[in-house]
Amino acid sequence: MQLYKTHIIHPHTHVPLIVYYNQTEGFVSFERDEKVLKAIYNVKRDLALNKQFQESLRRATQLCQTQYPLDTLRQAEQFLKKLGIEEQSIKFEKVLLH
Repeated sequence: MQLYKTHIIHPHTHVPLIVYYNQTEGFVSFERDEKVLKAIYNVKRDLALNKQFQESLRRATQLCQTQYPLDTLRQAEQFLKKLGIEEQSIKFEKVLLH
């Protein structure tokens, strides 16, 4: 399996996400970046209680439940740019699987 990932902040929800591109299967998927969220909560404890941010987390969770079919890594990058991610923020790196 050829798997790539990048870390982003969603431009509308401001939720940190990990984006995976599975080149073998041809799709992009999203996952909430729980490590970054934990670090944010440690610094800004009141954010965990903020209703607007919690709604953003809920919307991000919905995004994470879908796979988006794309044929190439370049298409994955273009897809993220269409979502509003700045090109310099998109840095896919290959994931080594054991």
